[in-house]
Amino acid sequence: MGLPIFSSSSASSDPAATTQQQSESTPAAAVATGAGANTGAGVTRPKTEAEKEADRLYEEQMEEEYAKRDGGA
Repeated sequence: MGLPIFSSSSASSDPAATTQQQSESTPAAAVATGAGANTGAGVTRPKTEAEKEADRLYEEQMEEEYAKRDGGA
């Protein structure tokens, strides 16, 4: 994201106007969209079946890894 360019006709001493101009130039692609994304509303979307399966596989792999470490200690 580049810096805003001000000309004498658009320059403003009002900081709220400057903030609004900068927020309008923020690309929409920068918004997180995953299941754990903080939307600011305190609500997240439900996980998809693929995400649930990935979480389950990850947990299984972590359990196996911890079991290896416990057995080798």
